[in-house]
Amino acid sequence: MQSPPADLTKTILKEAADSKCRTRADLARLARRHLKHTPYAFPTSLKFWEAYRALLEEGFENNEVIERILRVKDVRTDSGVAPITVLTKPFPCPGRCVYCPSETRMPKSYISTEPAAARALSLEFDPYQQVKQRILTLEKNGHKANKIELIVKGGTWSAYTADYREWFITRCFEAANELLHPEVDAGGGLEKAQKINETADYRIIGLTIETRPDWVKPKEVIHLRKLGVTRVELGLQIINDRVLDLVKRGTTVSDAENAIHLLKTAGFKVDVHMLPGMPGATTEDDLESFRILFADPRFRPDMVKIYPCVVLPDSELAEWTARGEFKPIEGQELLELLVKMQSMVPRYCRVPRVIRDFPTTQIAYGNKKSNLREILDDEMIKRGLRCVCLRCREVGHVSGDHTKDKTTVFEERYENAGGTEVFLSVENEDRSAVFAFLRMRQPPESIPDSEIYEAFPVLRGAAIIRELHTYGTALNIDQQDPMAAQHKGYGRMLMKKSEELAAGAGFDHMAVISGIGVREYYRQLGYEEKDSYMVKSLNLG
Repeated sequence: MQSPPADLTKTILKEAADSKCRTRADLARLARRHLKHTPYAFPTSLKFWEAYRALLEEGFENNEVIERILRVKDVRTDSGVAPITVLTKPFPCPGRCVYCPSETRMPKSYISTEPAAARALSLEFDPYQQVKQRILTLEKNGHKANKIELIVKGGTWSAYTADYREWFITRCFEAANELLHPEVDAGGGLEKAQKINETADYRIIGLTIETRPDWVKPKEVIHLRKLGVTRVELGLQIINDRVLDLVKRGTTVSDAENAIHLLKTAGFKVDVHMLPGMPGATTEDDLESFRILFADPRFRPDMVKIYPCVVLPDSELAEWTARGEFKPIEGQELLELLVKMQSMVPRYCRVPRVIRDFPTTQIAYGNKKSNLREILDDEMIKRGLRCVCLRCREVGHVSGDHTKDKTTVFEERYENAGGTEVFLSVENEDRSAVFAFLRMRQPPESIPDSEIYEAFPVLRGAAIIRELHTYGTALNIDQQDPMAAQHKGYGRMLMKKSEELAAGAGFDHMAVISGIGVREYYRQLGYEEKDSYMVKSLNLG
């Protein structure tokens, strides 16, 4: 069946506006009435957008409700930013993990049929084109992509050469800078590209890389700040040295402890990956590891991705499985484990994923349910359980109209990696919806000598804002939307509260590990750039 003519699609949209459609289901019912007894297929989201843009050119009045209905996969931007994932080129990995695929044309641990990996491969891993094409695709589907959370995937980031890493990040910034302004003079290097991005139309407001815990050393942390990195993903996998040794991980629990301490000292957000069901690990091992993850002050990450171990054809683990030496956890046994894990997650942590984005056709053995998170959520509801992680409670993911909710600022403190974390959140009264949050680190009074403080002397005597985030569908930098949580002053309110708490605790100044594209925001709050951080005196008198 072919798509309907453009004029018919326009007619459907006009009637949708006149009849005040409120949801995608309303639009679908209206479209089906028009298409009944015709040879035409239901219009794709892209065809709807093409028709809508044509109407605007013809003088049709901009309709924010229609735009909201037409946005596809709102989950991509309803956390307030537009995530853009790019992959580095294939490069030898220092790891020998038995579960990792080893596709020669891909970075280690990735396969060419994963969505982001497939895009990268088609663009020959060119960072500039990956950023540019992803922005264009998101906007073609109705998303706002002006505030970019850049996520760099691939092999072990820290194992690539320093020159390649700097070139890669520079080209990402240049792509964002030049999309609307191709006349911008590229070629000035990383520092110039970052400076331009501070006021660009498309700003990189957060930058994430992933690496192995054993590669996180003071020199590497210092280099990450030069690049503008704000979050690091660590492949922790399990807090059990016996299992780590069996799967040839090449790292230890001590490596993870040291990495988290270094990263938190410098103010980074820390995301860890956990792989339940690895060879040699019982469900009791996985549960104990997950319990330690949040009970032990050495760990306590800001985010955790749960990736149940699956068997991919091009891995050593596939040989183990074929010989009957390993059987992956799946089905009801896996669901029971995940229910218990998800119930342990504290309010300050976010669980963005519970499976890797492997196409099910590529999984030889193990979980093949691509909607496992949905199944998990439904099962918890049936049992009267409630996940309180940030992702499940961020206002963009919580059903219902929360525009009139009465909000309260909640404060939670916990010891972590040698310091005290203060987690401030703006939530509704029953704490079912989170509108904004802030993570502040208060280092101990006695700070030991460290290469981190030698490289960043501004951190001495400073409390550190590690993250400030306002939830709601992503808006353009200067856009206002009465239905969205962004731009309602929550960020400024939390900053003021954190400054008062830090000053009261005796800290001289505040340092923010700001994304490059958010520096202008902090300047408006009285901050200035020092040692790659945004800094403000706490002499509040």
